[in-house]
Amino acid sequence: MVIVRPTDDDLSPTATGLMREIPIQYQIACVILTALFIWSFSVAREPRGWRRLFQSMFSKSETFSVNKNKVIDESLKKYGILIAMAILVADVTCFVMGVTHPFRERAKLQSRQQKESIQEINKIQGNAPDAARRSALP
Repeated sequence: MVIVRPTDDDLSPTATGLMREIPIQYQIACVILTALFIWSFSVAREPRGWRRLFQSMFSKSETFSVNKNKVIDESLKKYGILIAMAILVADVTCFVMGVTHPFRERAKLQSRQQKESIQEINKIQGNAPDAARRSALP
């Protein structure tokens, strides 16, 4: 009895698991950026509790005015949302870069002749897509 083990070419991305194809650097960055986004969004969503925590830990025992606290809360909310959205954009960008990494690596490894043949095929199909499809079929 002969056991044949499938090669990497035989396995589809769903069979091997998507996480194997995303490099570890992108996975770690996505996890860190997601945690930062959740934390910054929670600060922006409820600034009063975070301001009180910060003041209790780091401020002097002097009393703050209510108006000053309101200004701090409003600025935390305003800038917190902006920072959270910037982190979210970076997180999504990192995720997309990780997902597309295998495709970009395969494109880098193609020879010049392979790229020219693909461009020629695309050019033919772009000019007459119906004719190119019919000629490709037996």
